[in-house]
Amino acid sequence: MNMKQSKLHLLIHHHHIAYQDKDDVIWLSANIGRWVDAIADYVEEIGLLFYQSEDKTPQQDTPITKSNVKLHSLGPRKTIWQRLLQRNHLSQICAEAGDRADGLLIRGITPHQYTIWRNTPVAHKSFLLVGSPNQLNTQRPRSLKDVIGFIAHHYRKKELRYIAESGTLTLANSPVIVSEIEQVYRKKAYFVPTNSFLEQEFIPLKVSPISTPLKLLYCGRLDLKKGLRELLHAIAIINKQGNSCQLDIVGPKSEPVYSQLIALVQELDITALIRWHGFVPYGEKLFTFYQDADVFILPSYTEGFPHVIWEAAANCCPVITTSVGGIPALLEHEKHAMLIPPKDADALVVAIERILLDNALHNRLVVNAYHHAKKYTVEACAEKLVNTLTREWA
Repeated sequence: MNMKQSKLHLLIHHHHIAYQDKDDVIWLSANIGRWVDAIADYVEEIGLLFYQSEDKTPQQDTPITKSNVKLHSLGPRKTIWQRLLQRNHLSQICAEAGDRADGLLIRGITPHQYTIWRNTPVAHKSFLLVGSPNQLNTQRPRSLKDVIGFIAHHYRKKELRYIAESGTLTLANSPVIVSEIEQVYRKKAYFVPTNSFLEQEFIPLKVSPISTPLKLLYCGRLDLKKGLRELLHAIAIINKQGNSCQLDIVGPKSEPVYSQLIALVQELDITALIRWHGFVPYGEKLFTFYQDADVFILPSYTEGFPHVIWEAAANCCPVITTSVGGIPALLEHEKHAMLIPPKDADALVVAIERILLDNALHNRLVVNAYHHAKKYTVEACAEKLVNTLTREWA
């Protein structure tokens, strides 16, 4: 079937915030915007049930280029209490958007998933889970805000159970999460990968020699659940061993944890080894960080399947990451990446040293990951999603 001829009118809901400029161009963060833009090639129309900001933020760095994508604004993002009071307003927007749509896709877990799911009058509904239902938000709450977030998250997991068991088509972006859905909710699910990297953006395959000092890279949110404590401790260990290294950290300094990380860097006496770059918009400047690095490191405690791994692979940068969530289902240890246990700085040090000292391993990781990532471009992911929706909704 040529999916470009599909007549599907699809609504998509996610908690990312859209900005619409004076020329009616919709701006989203890259990981969502590129995904939406790619899906638009395979359907008649996409309606976005998204919250909307009045001002454009640096993270809203990707314009929607396809004319068949429309914004059904849910208004500005609100507090929990405001959202409870505004449910009738959201219901009206969903009802109006659903009048001309064939199906709804919720990418979650997301705060208003149940309200959107219940009040959108379409013939077909689906839920794309991009994080593990077993591992998300497993840390013990440390503050009132954490407690509220912990309670809210578990409430949303109950909503997800109800949605999944209702007969809604259930999808996941990792085979591991597919298995978890089937075990937890006793519901058949389908593997639909997600990505934001275009096929044309892959650089020519090359294996670069290791630099001196060793250049390490982290790219993502500044969040302790991303394993940043362990990463900084690993840098301190490597430095004490007499090996020369530097760590580039790409991520928004506006995150609350930034001050904690700065304090830890000072405590470990590695300030000269860490370079903070803040948020870098998606595109060539960001890709250059991967191309210049010797190793990309993502030591998360939990993940669905992170796009940054594909970004590193497409830019010929070997990857060290944790064997959590959906990662081990798509990556094989010592073939596509070095997989280590979470919360283990010593294991991270060993993996870095292996890549540094074993030239054959280094070459193998770069080449295999590059070819593997070619199967998961954003175009391929979008086509598989629409094929799955069309087949299961027929």
